[in-house]
Amino acid sequence: MYKVSEAADIIGVEKVEIFEKMITHKALLDPNISKQDGVTYFDERGLEILKTLFHSSLEQNQDVSSEDVDIIKDAKPNKLKSRQDKEYDILKRKLEIITDELLNLDQELEVKDELVAKYQFKLLEDLDVISKLQYGILKKFERSVE
Repeated sequence: MYKVSEAADIIGVEKVEIFEKMITHKALLDPNISKQDGVTYFDERGLEILKTLFHSSLEQNQDVSSEDVDIIKDAKPNKLKSRQDKEYDILKRKLEIITDELLNLDQELEVKDELVAKYQFKLLEDLDVISKLQYGILKKFERSVE
């Protein structure tokens, strides 16, 4: 569990930015947030979602070159993004987050499958040892009965 300040330090952003993401992506982050004694905590997935949210914002900001910044400053703000374009961008970011989350879950499943296989192998070894011990006990019992 990570406090908001810890999450901000890990990601390299200000706490205010974390709170902004919590507001703008409430439905996405709420299942991964808990509050204890008035302190907000993120679980591992919440932190990964935040990293993804900030990573995609940084990429979008880095895609804008200095020439583009000059053009944007000179341009008149007449052309605002339509509501549909904004919703499309939000849905696209959410899809990226969900895709990343699915990849994380796939990796977790692979690790768990590997652990289950090791556990099954260990169980087979233990059953073999138990079988040998039972056979030895049975032989000793038969000798003592004779």
